[in-house]
Amino acid sequence: MTGKGNNVSKHIQIFKGWAETLRQDADAMKALVESADADEEARKLAAASLSYLVTRMDLVPDWSEGIGALDDVMVLRVCAALVSGHALGSLPSSAEIDLGRMGNDVEKIYDFLGGELLGKLKSYCVKLTESTVRGRTPGVILTDDAARAALYADVEEEIKRSGVVVIADADDAELKLKAYLTHKLG
Repeated sequence: MTGKGNNVSKHIQIFKGWAETLRQDADAMKALVESADADEEARKLAAASLSYLVTRMDLVPDWSEGIGALDDVMVLRVCAALVSGHALGSLPSSAEIDLGRMGNDVEKIYDFLGGELLGKLKSYCVKLTESTVRGRTPGVILTDDAARAALYADVEEEIKRSGVVVIADADDAELKLKAYLTHKLG
């Protein structure tokens, strides 16, 4: 395999590994949503990232040959990086650690996408704070206990449905993932 192929495999393997921490990552975002003393914008970003997990109209279709979950884990990480500049309130230490880890992982997304496309992904994530998914906006999720409980139930179902990410051809996966993101964010 060429050096480029090894680099591709490295990125795809990293992104696949992120799918294995989906429950832990979602729990950290839930903790931030629940943190009443955190900045509202940080809480909205956390709610938006959770809503993104359950939307059917995302950047990479969930049914797309192994890569359908990779945009989900990328959005979680970009939102975690975006909240890092906000007051997060009193969070359990595990949630603080997980949010920091996810935010730091954005460096790997930068390595894969480059600065311009990552910038577009960040802008997309900010816009998610005003998006409606299943009749709920992030603002409603913060203020409505029933909407928040429904989102959490939807996230739980999504996590249960999520299996191990299987990618047979890392080079092909890179091309498809980058093509979807370029097309949708372009």
